[in-house]
Amino acid sequence: MGKRFAYTGEYLEDGHLSVPDNIVRLLSLNKGARVRISIESCGFNKGAFLNLFGVWKDKNEDEIELFRKILKERNSFGRGEINL
Repeated sequence: MGKRFAYTGEYLEDGHLSVPDNIVRLLSLNKGARVRISIESCGFNKGAFLNLFGVWKDKNEDEIELFRKILKERNSFGRGEINL
């Protein structure tokens, strides 16, 4: 296993990901070098997220907050499972 670094990059218009120069130097990367990438989005798009869940896309913030409170209460009693 090689060196690991975390950084915030940018998804470029041409479909590539940016890598800061200092990370390139620290990893001694040359053009064409193979690297292992772990990726996650930094932003949270509520609309896009809720569109994944048909019934949830029409819920307002109050209804979603109520669900969060119920789930938190269930978890505090060790009953985090939800069967739909």
